[in-house]
Amino acid sequence: MGISGKFPNCNNIEEYLENLMNKVNMCDDDERRWKHTNPEIPKLAGKINQPEKFDTGFFGIHQNQAEEMDPVIRMSLESAYEAIADAGMSPEDVKGSRTGVFVGSFYSEAESINCYKNLKPQGYSLVGCTKSMISQRISYALHLKGPSLICDTACSSSLEAMNQAYKSICEGKCDMAIVGGTNLCFNPNATLQYARLGVLNMKAECRPFDDNAHGFTRSEAIVMILLQKKKVAKRIYTEVVHCKSNVDGYKEQGILQPSGDGYSLLFKEVYEEANISPTSVAYIEAHGTGTVVGDPLEVNCINDFFCSGRKNALHLGSCKSNIGHTEPASGLCGITKLIFAMETGIIPPNINFDKPNKNIKALVDGSIKVVTEKTPWPKDLKFGGINNL
Repeated sequence: MGISGKFPNCNNIEEYLENLMNKVNMCDDDERRWKHTNPEIPKLAGKINQPEKFDTGFFGIHQNQAEEMDPVIRMSLESAYEAIADAGMSPEDVKGSRTGVFVGSFYSEAESINCYKNLKPQGYSLVGCTKSMISQRISYALHLKGPSLICDTACSSSLEAMNQAYKSICEGKCDMAIVGGTNLCFNPNATLQYARLGVLNMKAECRPFDDNAHGFTRSEAIVMILLQKKKVAKRIYTEVVHCKSNVDGYKEQGILQPSGDGYSLLFKEVYEEANISPTSVAYIEAHGTGTVVGDPLEVNCINDFFCSGRKNALHLGSCKSNIGHTEPASGLCGITKLIFAMETGIIPPNINFDKPNKNIKALVDGSIKVVTEKTPWPKDLKFGGINNL
């Protein structure tokens, strides 16, 4: 397995882990993306460093073409190479192999700028901003012969990409897989739409599980993981025991409302199929966006399933307290945090948590504990879980 990524104000995985461990809020209010002229748009956001940088010579891409290419595609290509290197391999090792590429992503905020506003004569913008090119560029550059596709399931996109990659390897459709999650925020009007929808914290940071949580902070990330069979991997961070997704369909509360019944059914199916007791799970990296409706529903369902018969409190966290909500990339941001918690034996702390949400009974009575300090991984419990919406 290999991992690579760029996170708000972090140039690599090591900086991300260090900032998590040291309780750093990686979001800021500078004007790297746009000027703060609209009072409806929150100033605080998570931003990746230098998305404009790209080594065209290394990847054999003409400068004119690279300039009209969505930075998401460029940075995904770089991170895919880095993930392969982190796995102890070189690009030549995977060239021509049955390696799949599965990337979670949704709308491109660079597309409206490159394709519809700045009409350049070269004509590369359409190809450079097509969402399918995020995965296809990686497959093309590395001469890969496995499936190559984009997963768009909104905020669960990158975990659904992981799910599809895991299934494809298990079913023999590919021998290994590059799994990605991407999000870059370039268009202030997109953030304005989120604000008017009422899901953003307008004045402060993202506060998962806190009683003063009023929405999330938008954020950026590019994450790539090389998923391999254990028997051929040169580096093993952890093992994927099982993963699964579902769709909760119609509900009276509306399409944006998560389903408690959907959560409960999915938890039950995953742990029964994996033959794992919920009480053997030490830590859950939750979706935890800090929204008024989402947090109580998610954590209450986690409590109902994981805490029955448990001797000690279940540890809970969400990387969104540190980096904000990276939307389609959020699942892999959480997986990266979970992997390094298991690798180091220390669960990184949440920040921005002062008082438990009064609508989450399990936090009030102590059956679930939000990790707020560096916490040793319980020695008698070897499993960790991740949930994404």
